[in-house]
Amino acid sequence: MNKSLQAAVAASTLVSTLCLTTTVCASGFAIIENSASGMGQAFAGAAAVAEDPSTIYFNPAGMMYLEGTQVTAGMHIIDSDADFKNKGSTNLALAGVPQGGEGGNAGDTFFVPNFYYVQDFGEKYKIGIGVNAPFGLGTEYNDGWMGRYTSTKSEVKSVNINPAISFRANEKLAIGLGMNVQYIEATLKKDIYQAALGSPDGHAKMDGDSWGVGVNFGFIYELQPQTRLGVHYRSEISQTLKGKVKYKSVHPILQQGFGKINKRVEAQIDLPSTFAVSMTHQLNNKLTLLADVTFTNWSSFDELRIEGGDAFDPVDLVEEKWNDIYRYSLGMKYAYNHQWTFRTGVALDETPIDDKYRTSRIPGDDRTWLSFGASYSPNNQLTIDVGYSHLWVEDAKIDEEYALLTGSGTLRGEFDADVDILSAQATWKF
Repeated sequence: MNKSLQAAVAASTLVSTLCLTTTVCASGFAIIENSASGMGQAFAGAAAVAEDPSTIYFNPAGMMYLEGTQVTAGMHIIDSDADFKNKGSTNLALAGVPQGGEGGNAGDTFFVPNFYYVQDFGEKYKIGIGVNAPFGLGTEYNDGWMGRYTSTKSEVKSVNINPAISFRANEKLAIGLGMNVQYIEATLKKDIYQAALGSPDGHAKMDGDSWGVGVNFGFIYELQPQTRLGVHYRSEISQTLKGKVKYKSVHPILQQGFGKINKRVEAQIDLPSTFAVSMTHQLNNKLTLLADVTFTNWSSFDELRIEGGDAFDPVDLVEEKWNDIYRYSLGMKYAYNHQWTFRTGVALDETPIDDKYRTSRIPGDDRTWLSFGASYSPNNQLTIDVGYSHLWVEDAKIDEEYALLTGSGTLRGEFDADVDILSAQATWKF
């Protein structure tokens, strides 16, 4: 094998591995599940409702509506299913290599915790801190599946630390602002085609992590005693993932092309800003109506620039061209008595990914939510919230081409996916 072909193979593997890092982090797998009370009403009214300390994430101005010191701790169980159905995938370049199966259920079950604390700060201010996970989840396929040269496993974890402060500008207007210190780590795996060299598949694994900083701020305005308008902005956060691509069971000829078995890499990604407008209206002493529209600026993710950590590695540029999206939600809550409140909601959650840019790492599409929940307060100091949502995901078409040593292949088909989420939290008032 000549050196130019070796270099092309190395660059292809590096670029595709890092490109998919961003796909995992910046897609429909962003996590909104940061409040169990919000879960029960599909997060309708999230920037205006201000029921518990989780308002730090959705609009820190809402802290002004909480009495005294309050603590919320929650857990969300997210169970996702994603089954690939082959519709004409080709691997004509892979003579003598089994095409492989459809990968099984690529989804998984994830546990997402969050924690919030709010207290008075002097006579006119509230301060608080939230800890949650705004990005995450992943996919994993059976060994030897037909898309193994595009991906075998993707996993992303994040932690967001969000201190905040709020105050009242006047009796109708509350204002809040916060800072976000965010950590992200990613692990991605794929197989390497080596049959043309007389060897079984090799394996590539990328690990990387990064810290980034952003802000969030908003206000809540009382249009009338029964009606609130909430507006909230969460800024873009730039992350530079640094880590290594590690190769295993790679043919010696390919090792020359890769340069190193453990290769240092970096990828610059911009996690998008969001802008939310919410309203709540208390129709009577029992029933409150809720609504929300959230805009996410995914178009800021237009390209991915990749470079190695070594001084003489070239810079690679990958076009992404994601779309701005909206999330629409409507909900209601019913105060049955002073102990019990019941909730429900629906939402439409758009995907930022066009069919032609979809990969097997993220097999999602537009999602429709149906949510139910309840709050129980056995006394004035404790409230327990539970929420459940089912998400119907539109069938996601995929037509993903990938380069190989002796040609190319195409993963062609669609994913049948859905998601179930169960949330619970407890709020203590002191």
